[in-house]
Amino acid sequence: MITYLKWLLEKHKYGKIKFILFLFGITQCFLLTEELYIEYAQYDMPLLPLIGGYVALYGFTIGIALQPYTIYKEQRRFKR
Repeated sequence: MITYLKWLLEKHKYGKIKFILFLFGITQCFLLTEELYIEYAQYDMPLLPLIGGYVALYGFTIGIALQPYTIYKEQRRFKR
């Protein structure tokens, strides 16, 4: 894990930006999950926009986290 973080922050072209965006995504997941649910429960929000909001929120965070990791795995595989 430490080699991955070292690679991400030093050698990846946009590694620092992706790490900051990942932290931003985690923060938004904690802050907006409750807000989306309150909007759905108290103000009669339809179910499909709620599901879409969750998919967009968590999909962004997972995508930002996994994209550099797959690049790292491929580079390690080709070096061997």
